[in-house]
Parts: sequence; structure tokens; C-alpha cells
Amino acid sequence: MSAKKLLLSQYDLHDVLFNNVVAGISDEESNFSFKDPCNSVKWLAGHLLWANANFANIGGITIDVKWRDHFYTKEGGGPADFNAAPSPVPTLQDIQDKWNADSPVLRKALENLPEQALDTVMDIKHPIAPFDNTLGGLWAFINHHQAYHIGQIGILRRALGKEAMKYFR
Repeated sequence: MSAKKLLLSQYDLHDVLFNNVVAGISDEESNFSFKDPCNSVKWLAGHLLWANANFANIGGITIDVKWRDHFYTKEGGGPADFNAAPSPVPTLQDIQDKWNADSPVLRKALENLPEQALDTVMDIKHPIAPFDNTLGGLWAFINHHQAYHIGQIGILRRALGKEAMKYFR
């Protein structure tokens, strides 16, 4: 299996898991933080949505990063995030709906990326050192990022008294 097919398989899995991990969590529950400075389900879901802009960049497209003023991090954010106009805080359902609207577009852009493009060396700021500074290495890191935060929501989900996240649709 090619590297691109493996990366796409992970992307597809995260698409399913994102929807499964937020299933059945109310908007009120999604705002709850168990202890400061722990993140809430809503912040984690919004941050995952914000991070999808990285997939758009890899695929050579642009998506509208809604509510970017709420969900970026100082380490990963850029001028567009730091200078974003204030927006109302979305509901968890708004975040999930935006995820599901963007996902097929992002998937198609990633699928259309030529395999050899994964070896393109990038000069970017990155939080992990040493890091394979290729487009494929960035994609692998973003896949890990998504899995990490989906896992955090999974823990919060159980703490909210919900059943464990399912691994299938």
C-alpha cells in the first residue's frame, strides 16, 4: 500500500471517529470543563475543525475556517487566527455540521494529490523536532494531532457518563 493510501485511510478513520465521539453529547455537556485549564468537548471539537485547514493546505485548496477566533492555539495559529474578527461561539452541532460539509471536499483534494508530492520539502514552523519536513510528514503529524484530540474527547465522553465511542459508522 502506498504512503498516500495509508494517510488517506487514517484521514477516513478520523472522519468516522469524530462523528462517533461527539454523538449523543448535548451542547450543554460539550461546554463543561472538568477542571481548569482542561479543555471542553466543544473546544476540542472546534480545534479539530480548525486544524482541518491544514488538510486543505496540503490538498492545495482553501476552506472557510469558521470560528477561528475560538479554537486556534498560540503555537499553531497564524496572523489570520490572531486577527480574526470576533464570532459567536458555535454549538457542538454547528461544529459537527461544518466538519461534515468540509470533509468530502478535503478528502477529494487529498485524494487528488500526486503521490510524489508527499516528498516535497517544506519550510514551515512545526512543533515537533526532529520532524520530517515533507508534505507527507506534515500530513502524518496532522493525522496524529486529530487522533490525539479525538482520544481526549473520548475520555471526556466517558466522564460525562456516555458509552464508549464506537469504531464503525
